[in-house]
Amino acid sequence: MGGKSTETVEQNTVGPLNLALVKKPFKNTHYSVPKKSKNLKQILTMEKAQEFALHVPTYQNIECPPSVMPQKKYCDVTGLDASYTDPKTTLRYHNAEIYQFIRTLGVPNVQTYLGSRNAAVVLK
Repeated sequence: MGGKSTETVEQNTVGPLNLALVKKPFKNTHYSVPKKSKNLKQILTMEKAQEFALHVPTYQNIECPPSVMPQKKYCDVTGLDASYTDPKTTLRYHNAEIYQFIRTLGVPNVQTYLGSRNAAVVLK
């Protein structure tokens, strides 16, 4: 009876029991090459070559209204977000350490920092 059960087990199994001997394909047969994306320069050159109707929106004719959000203010010294403004020099600064630095600046240096954001006062 023991011999019959092992014969039926061997007959019911399909293929070799050692998985190292099973042949596996090198490539996945269901793999497809993903579609490559195009950068903005390629899209613009393609749009220039094609003729679109005036009512069709493209990257070159899209117009949008100005932003409703207030313009961000940046520190004149570090370039970080500026939460404060010095009332004497009108320089924008990020924290107290930069404020101490601004207080030590002379008038020509303050004018240089203000000139970097086109807010310099020209004295005549």
